[in-house]
Amino acid sequence: MTGTGDGSFGMRLRGFREAAGLSQEDLADRAGLSSHAVSALERGVRTRPYPHTVRALADALRLADAERAALIAAVPARNRPAGPDEAAATPAPGRALPVPPTPLLGRDADVDRVAGLLRRHRLVTLTGTGGVGKTRLAVAAAGAVRDDFADGMLFVELAPLRDVEGVLPAVADALDATLPTGGDPALSLASALRGQQLLLVLDNVEHLIDVAPRIATLVEGAPGLTVLSTSRAALRVRGEHEVAVEPLALPDDPSQGDAPAVRLLLERADAVTPGWGTAVEDAPAVAEICVRLAGLPLAIELAAARSRVLDPRSLLARLDAAILAGGRDRPERQRTMRATLDWSYSLLGPDEQTLLRLLAVFVGGFRLDDLEGVVARAGGIGDTDTLSALESLAEQSLVATDPDASGGVRHRLLEPVTQYAAARLAEAGERDRVARAHAGHFLAVAEELAPRYRDGGQVAALARVDAEHPNLTAAVEELLARGEASGAGRLCWALWMYWWLRGHHSLGRRLAEAVLQHELRDDVRPRAELAAATMAFAMDDLEPARRHWEAALEHAGGDHVVLANSVAGVGLVALGAGDLDEAADLFARARDHAVAGGADGDWTYALSWIWSGTVSLLRAEPDRAVAEIEQGLASARRRGDRLSTYIALYNLSQVELTRGRPEAASVYLREGTVLSRETSDLANLAYLLEAMAVVEGRQGTHARVPLLLGAAQAIREGLGSFGYGYYRPDPQAIVDAADQARLHLGADRYDDALDVGRGLDPDRAAALVLGEALTAS
Repeated sequence: MTGTGDGSFGMRLRGFREAAGLSQEDLADRAGLSSHAVSALERGVRTRPYPHTVRALADALRLADAERAALIAAVPARNRPAGPDEAAATPAPGRALPVPPTPLLGRDADVDRVAGLLRRHRLVTLTGTGGVGKTRLAVAAAGAVRDDFADGMLFVELAPLRDVEGVLPAVADALDATLPTGGDPALSLASALRGQQLLLVLDNVEHLIDVAPRIATLVEGAPGLTVLSTSRAALRVRGEHEVAVEPLALPDDPSQGDAPAVRLLLERADAVTPGWGTAVEDAPAVAEICVRLAGLPLAIELAAARSRVLDPRSLLARLDAAILAGGRDRPERQRTMRATLDWSYSLLGPDEQTLLRLLAVFVGGFRLDDLEGVVARAGGIGDTDTLSALESLAEQSLVATDPDASGGVRHRLLEPVTQYAAARLAEAGERDRVARAHAGHFLAVAEELAPRYRDGGQVAALARVDAEHPNLTAAVEELLARGEASGAGRLCWALWMYWWLRGHHSLGRRLAEAVLQHELRDDVRPRAELAAATMAFAMDDLEPARRHWEAALEHAGGDHVVLANSVAGVGLVALGAGDLDEAADLFARARDHAVAGGADGDWTYALSWIWSGTVSLLRAEPDRAVAEIEQGLASARRRGDRLSTYIALYNLSQVELTRGRPEAASVYLREGTVLSRETSDLANLAYLLEAMAVVEGRQGTHARVPLLLGAAQAIREGLGSFGYGYYRPDPQAIVDAADQARLHLGADRYDDALDVGRGLDPDRAAALVLGEALTAS
């Protein structure tokens, strides 16, 4: 036996290392330790290494049995006698950091962040939903700080334990310490750890969360101890620093092959089938797989395992089944996403389980008040209030929380969790009741908001529906599927103006026309016809629009609001066909019905005046046009109705252009642009951009003309329709502005500027109308 030194552990270790021809760094790398730890042991700064450390060093040095025994014998006794044979017995439940079989992708920033926290905080908890990669991140972060812990690192897997009382004994066994009977085990263990600089990784604490106060006591009592835990819920104890582990970043578009989620899928699939998913035509399916799996690493890896038999498009089509079949090398609770989520579900109380199932009916997230509304209709939550149950789900990382555009808070489930909750909902036989409650609640929301589109509440109402539109659309489709077409028709009537303003014309038309295929209540059918008519008109499909408006008129009975809208709609078709006399007569008749309809008819009353002004403009009667438009404008301003206001302002700008007064026209266009910005009405903005191009051309500022026209073109292409069929701009004026600009700028400069305009987002395009300087995008 060589290299035994004076018999101290440090000298023996140094002798064995030098005999093996290794540097401290070489030995540290082989043993999975830091070079600082090896140096501390050899210098005698650390005199009592743990058994797992001694075993790792002996393995790295490739010691013979006698040499191994000599090294073990040199370790001073700890809290109990331990002979060489006992110390070298079966490994304790704890172990050195596991070595993952594959590299960690897309987590560099997360590793740096957690490593930094471990250097400043002594209790750090990684939280996140099942399969998000908490353990992998914990191992990587621990490895990044190994040089900071002279006494090494220890990894203790808690998932096999079923009793809180087993946690500290498992830690003690891993440390080769004995807990005395009686007294506080946390204090006893802390006493044994005093003077040690150790990182303890506790993996999967969530099902033993009641151990949290003991962990806090342990950390407090052992100043050199740092604990990194992973859990689906935070420990909620003093000194804890929580890090919410988010799914991998998703691609914004299919071409983003470097998005972390895409990289993980492609690299794991490549290990099974080289080159899988790398063809250009595969990119959309690969991106959609990652989106559907919400960037969850476990779900992505389970899906990638099926690349042996499924190409990307086939995998996408069979995605649910693919992630139900997992690898045999994983812990049982992670062999499928179902098993992973079953683990989380089992940790919930009955009310939390009920709420998780109910959340499956929401689409695109939800607000707390909407959740409470659905729960109130569905029932099923026991004594726990909805907020408390939701907080429990969030603590278990089953519900994610995000800020919404209005400064409030929205909650959502990740897509795999939604699928799991939906399966549980169906298994419980609750889907019918919960889906009915969801549809009923959002029908009430839509009908409450509908009048606000016509007054000063427009912006707030539009923002509310922007967030809830997926839920509202799902409600229409659910009511149709259930044969409750009258409810679906009421929703279409409540949503048609939102669909109009946001350019959802095709969707709105499809749903409204589907409603009309069913038996409907007498008060619902004419309104469903009106919704279908406006959507067809918005798509420049005048003949179907006329048929729907005439059908609404036929079924209106004595409802003056329906009559006003129907008659005005037929008038718009006449206006589009160039029959100005019929249009003028119908708009006048519509006003009479609107007056008879009271406050509910004010909106149609204002617009009928404005559209009469359009007729007068086309008849070359500008003074009369202004008088009529201003009648409608006064009504719109009185109600705070931005939509009717900027329709009036646009028409007044057209009058001023016919009078040869471009500067006066620009005043109207700028005010209309400010209001269009507030409502995000892109179709209207496109008209304002074109009109301002005419103004700029007549004022001689030709360089701005192609910018404005390019921006208008891009908006129209994005919407897929021309826009407002009741606007009647002079097309020759637009052509003349473009021709003059091309003449002054030259074809190349004009085309370059047109391309720049097409690349502007709507807000920067609006800035052109308002005379604001364009900033770099």
